[in-house]
Amino acid sequence: MWINPLFEAEPRRALAHLVSAESLATVVAEDPLCAAHLPLLLEEGADGQLVLLGHVPRADPVADAVAAGDRVLCIVHGPRAYVSPDWYEDVGLPTYNYAVAHLRGQAEPMEPADTRAHLVDLIRVHEERKEPAAGAWEPDEAAHDRVDRLLPAVLGFRIRVEEAQAKEKLGQTWSGEDRASTVEHLTGSDRPEHHDVARLMQERGCGE
Repeated sequence: MWINPLFEAEPRRALAHLVSAESLATVVAEDPLCAAHLPLLLEEGADGQLVLLGHVPRADPVADAVAAGDRVLCIVHGPRAYVSPDWYEDVGLPTYNYAVAHLRGQAEPMEPADTRAHLVDLIRVHEERKEPAAGAWEPDEAAHDRVDRLLPAVLGFRIRVEEAQAKEKLGQTWSGEDRASTVEHLTGSDRPEHHDVARLMQERGCGE
């Protein structure tokens, strides 16, 4: 991914936000060219290396690349919002504000027991993050039985990240007045994703 140096973000900091935002990732395999859209979890190994954990239906062509241990590209999507030039004091053109990360690494298929543990952990993590936070659902015996029945149809995997890039395009080239106006309009939107962009702009010092 080409990144204007003004929009380049530190990958670990960006990923901590993106992966925790319940964003689906796009996993791209090269031969044949194919993609799958999957929830991923992010861990840090004992050596400090970033590791992505996920699962894919065995019927999906991406599963063949995972089973073969191919190198894949993972695109982690963050919030995005259309920005109208009507919000600027200066003359401008329409654009998008957004955050995204690209990660590359070799896929490693999991053993079934590890895949099952990952699926249960994935449920736990997302239940803890959902809104409202209270009353997280926990799998009962019937749910665990269903996981066991579905397990042969999915392939769990790890990706040890070898290359990581992150891009946060948040109005860094605009005046402070235009950035503040953009935050005001996004905060007033009825779309939660727009609020996420506004909050990210403020966290990164692009809100004023």
